[in-house]
Amino acid sequence: MIQDEHLATLQALGISSAATYREAAFSRNIGLFSPGEQERLAEARVAIPGMGGVGGVHLINLVRTGIGRFHLADFDQYEPVNVNRQFGAKVPSFGRPKLEVMIEEARSINPFLSITPYPAGLTADNMEAFLTGVDVVLDGLDFFQFEIRRTLFNMARSMGVPVITAGPLGYSSALLVFTPQGMGFDDYFDVGGELQEEQKYLRFAMGLAPKPTHIGYMDLSRVDLKGGKGPSLNIACLLCASLAATEAVRIILGKPGLKPAPCFMQFDPFRQVLRKGRLSRGNRTFSQRAKLWYVQNILIEAADQARVRIPDQPVVSVAHFDSLPQGVGTYLLQAAVQAPSGDNVQPWQFRLTGNDIHVFLNPEADVSFFNVRQTASIIACGAAVENIRLAATTMSMAATTQIRPDAEQENLMATVRIHPGDHTADPLARHIWTRCTNRRPYSKRPLPDWVQADLKARIRDIPEAHLHLLSGRAQLRKLAKVIYLADRIRTEHQGLHEHFTSMIRFNMKEAEQRRDGLPLKNLEAGLPGEAFLRLTKPWPAMRVANGIGLGRLVALHSAQGILASGVAGMVVVGGLEARDFLLGGQALQRIWLAMEHHGLQMQPMTAVTLFWLRWLWEGPSSFSEKHQKLLKRVWQDLKGLFTSVDFEKQGLIMLFRAGYGPGIRHRTLRRGARDSLMK
Repeated sequence: MIQDEHLATLQALGISSAATYREAAFSRNIGLFSPGEQERLAEARVAIPGMGGVGGVHLINLVRTGIGRFHLADFDQYEPVNVNRQFGAKVPSFGRPKLEVMIEEARSINPFLSITPYPAGLTADNMEAFLTGVDVVLDGLDFFQFEIRRTLFNMARSMGVPVITAGPLGYSSALLVFTPQGMGFDDYFDVGGELQEEQKYLRFAMGLAPKPTHIGYMDLSRVDLKGGKGPSLNIACLLCASLAATEAVRIILGKPGLKPAPCFMQFDPFRQVLRKGRLSRGNRTFSQRAKLWYVQNILIEAADQARVRIPDQPVVSVAHFDSLPQGVGTYLLQAAVQAPSGDNVQPWQFRLTGNDIHVFLNPEADVSFFNVRQTASIIACGAAVENIRLAATTMSMAATTQIRPDAEQENLMATVRIHPGDHTADPLARHIWTRCTNRRPYSKRPLPDWVQADLKARIRDIPEAHLHLLSGRAQLRKLAKVIYLADRIRTEHQGLHEHFTSMIRFNMKEAEQRRDGLPLKNLEAGLPGEAFLRLTKPWPAMRVANGIGLGRLVALHSAQGILASGVAGMVVVGGLEARDFLLGGQALQRIWLAMEHHGLQMQPMTAVTLFWLRWLWEGPSSFSEKHQKLLKRVWQDLKGLFTSVDFEKQGLIMLFRAGYGPGIRHRTLRRGARDSLMK
């Protein structure tokens, strides 16, 4: 039915019929379509189940191409999470049925459309009617709606209706066309028999893109097969609509070039790659079975291990409080203990009093040679304070922090007072749960200037703290030499070696029980490296390895990490007191979370900065004569790299490397929030 306002507009332009409108509206199609073909498109009927990211764009694309008749199905309503990829997702549409909104959008383009709506969505009961009289189906169902999709494809085949499916994968689109004469859905995807839901999704994804272009740049930890969620871009949805509409036109007009399944195609504009081919046996081919095994047992399993289980955020309904509402204290402490600490020793303790959270240093957590005057642990406490402050904003609360390491109460580092109010969530807060140390190689691609500027801007309100970055390849090569020399000391110093190996959890049972330290896999040493770590755990074995030069392989690995990075940096503060290092811990954590915010990986390289503090405070004699000679070379080169840092007056918080790269595969574990409460 044509709306009155549309009819009035057309009549004012002298348009009174569908034929007259078609001739004017689609005149620019002529030359690619003949006038007769344009008329045929107007009479064609296309079924689109789903009006979401792909389905909604399918509809608009086909309407502007001149298709005149549609069967449309959707039961859902628009909400803000749809905005990034769904055509009809706009603020005025929130809460409205997608089908209703998209029909309005379509008829605002062509008021003469014939549309049969299915507001209950596509179901087993209405599927036959949905497919009756249809020339072709364009699959707009959500990726995770497997069973209804399978039923649709099989029924369409039995009714002689072709089905086109185009899936958004990263920046790309994969395309398959199923015709009654070609290979069937079940045979192609190999989904006969009983399969778990995750297996169905995997087989559909691997059959859709047998030679995937997107795996290399997609963060698989963001793909949750059990939860039915994954990343998707409007860029790819638009590409899907273009590829699918081309095949729809080809089918409707009988144009040459149709290549139904088992032929496949994937076009990736980001990689600038077109991959196509023919799977004569679908997912049953040996290569496909091997890929399925690899994706499920290597990539997906690693992504599942890396995926973070974020605790439920308490709902706060009170406007005023004198003590923390139920669940708030626990949630904030859960956020606090996600902070980084040297070798994951977790050197903090907490006390809740009213709406105050007191943060204490536990000096017994780390008594290693590294932790000179407990500095590394104080920095970790500062990072925990920053996590509390950020997490409070997600519950519309504010946090006032009082840094007080010199207070009369022994080992009290800071007090964070939580205030009720209406405060905007800090965008860095969401990354508290996903931030991690990543020891894998990164890309050498330098960070864009705007990213470097943003990282420095994040700590502007901590005037005592500064971030210094090195991005030139010559600078990174020189820093790699510095790291190599410093890390030699780590393996040649008995106390450092024994502390480090005592924090390695050589099996997952131990890691799960203790929930501190470094799980062996987290070190990303590879099988040879893991064997080396096991063999050299006793100091006599490590001493032998040092004697024949094998110990230097550890330092070489660290140096190679610097070279396999896009940037290195150092966080410094204006003084050398405990208060300065607490503020430095806050600044460091904020920068680290901002790295995560920008999709960057990061690894601390702390030996150099902690060695310098020991050298400065305890004197060169705290190192052996051999190591004193090494460190003199280190200090000379380090000062030459960071020329604007006053090494004698400023506190060195942390040296780190960062860059774009693959995500972490094995995380460290944390003790429970309540385990850190002081009794």
